[in-house]
Amino acid sequence: KVLLILAAPAVAAVAMLFVALFAATGLGAPAIIAPAAVAGIDPTLLIAYSQAAGAAAEQRPDCTGMRWSVLAGVGMVETQHAAGRSIDGSGRVTPPIYGPLLDGSVPGTARIRDTDGGRYDGNQSWDRAVGPMQFLPGTWSGSGGNGSGAAGRDGNGDRQADPHNVFDAALAAAVYLCGTDPADLLDSGALAVALRRYNDSAVYVAEVMGRRTAHD
Repeated sequence: KVLLILAAPAVAAVAMLFVALFAATGLGAPAIIAPAAVAGIDPTLLIAYSQAAGAAAEQRPDCTGMRWSVLAGVGMVETQHAAGRSIDGSGRVTPPIYGPLLDGSVPGTARIRDTDGGRYDGNQSWDRAVGPMQFLPGTWSGSGGNGSGAAGRDGNGDRQADPHNVFDAALAAAVYLCGTDPADLLDSGALAVALRRYNDSAVYVAEVMGRRTAHD
């Protein structure tokens, strides 16, 4: 097992080297590990997608077929790979990414009162999706009342689960997509079910799967 702890300095160089070595040495299957560089994806975010895809089976042993391209598809549709933001060596995204307030003012969106006291989304009245993978605060912390437990994960080993950190958010997305039942995400039907769990929209599923196919 290889354990990588990224430091803030020279993150771009470290990121490119890590992904290249990971792919070239056969430490992961090509479908799981990203290529050395992908246009439009920050190198640190690319590592986060790869690490999360590789770690999914450790956290959900009954889940197979997770790969970086699935997470990249979600990341692209949700936030265009954190476009317009900076990502430091620890994976922290600045400025934070917030979705629209879920106060019922945007047609087609839910009305969700605050579940986190503004800790993750900066608002103490209403919730909104946060971070590069756009988790709801209640889903992240497990306070949303759906009985599924906390989705948040520590993906970079700092003992914190931060939805604004690409390593944490990518790992959380991978585990959330895997769910708790046996699943083979190489099967398009199973993947569609997993994506509907993430966002219950046929249009969303089609868009993410299209992005995934483009990367595979």
